[in-house]
Amino acid sequence: MLADSLLSNAPVALFGLGGDLLLGERLSLLHPVLLMGKMAARLESGIRSRVSPDHLRPAGILLPVILCGSFGGGSWLILLLVSHLAGAAASTLVSVFWATQLLASRSLADHVLAVLAPLLAGERDAARRSLSRIVGRDTADLPDSGIARGALESLWENANDAVVAPLFFLLLGGVPLLMVYKAASTLDSMVGYRNERYLRIGWASARLDDILAFIPARLTFVFMFLFLLPFLPEGSPSCPLWGRESCLARAWRFRRAHPSPNSGYPIAAFAALRGIRLGGGAQYFGQWVEKPAIGEGPEPSPIDLVAGLFLFRMFVFSLLVLLCFLVLLWWRLRS
Repeated sequence: MLADSLLSNAPVALFGLGGDLLLGERLSLLHPVLLMGKMAARLESGIRSRVSPDHLRPAGILLPVILCGSFGGGSWLILLLVSHLAGAAASTLVSVFWATQLLASRSLADHVLAVLAPLLAGERDAARRSLSRIVGRDTADLPDSGIARGALESLWENANDAVVAPLFFLLLGGVPLLMVYKAASTLDSMVGYRNERYLRIGWASARLDDILAFIPARLTFVFMFLFLLPFLPEGSPSCPLWGRESCLARAWRFRRAHPSPNSGYPIAAFAALRGIRLGGGAQYFGQWVEKPAIGEGPEPSPIDLVAGLFLFRMFVFSLLVLLCFLVLLWWRLRS
């Protein structure tokens, strides 16, 4: 049953990822994430206006239940209606359209390139401004190593959140389950903060996102070693797969050195593959927040960011090849 689901959804996943690579954020018409954000903001405002501060924690469960249920169930009903009125082919086209919108490999690479290009040109202020659009830390006074570190951490954390996890849920349950994941991820980015304002109302959203990303984050970790070893650029350290000092062992030691239970896995994998140190403290809203380091070696340089972006593109290309294999297998079994 599970294998049937993975194979039957593989064509939508393949064309969705291909469409994302070609078009990026150009398909913005009625973008589901924008609609999710607007609905989440209204839900939060409505809950706060009707619930006392003492009851915000149990009321916070309503946010993921309503938002995930609305988009997951709503997309299922729309696809069912389209299939009934226009046929299965039309329903598949709608699924591919939504998959293209909800995958973000091209957008992620473009945002990191917008940091890298001015950094290599010596335009540090422009690089810091671009970085501020993809990270939560203060960027105004970051040196080159801090700019590269922030961009690399965002790139590989989102390799899971924006690419692997969406593909995982798309293959597992089609577009409706993908919508559920994206709704949970959107809520986490809006209310999943551990501060006075969001701790009580956002705990359920943050916990749900952690649960949903648990398996995909570990798959990303494994895929990075399976896919990227042949593409390691010149200057990367020797990377034996086995032994106490292997890349895999080094990454495994630092996989939990991150506040998130999932984000440390892909960040630690890249740090080990490249032989650099990521993680560490950063400044948020004028206050220094101490964090453990992830990896061993020197701090990242702009050249490491070049290598990181190249390896990310090879990672996405490898996922595309894997999806082609699944589609061929699906086609052979149908024949």
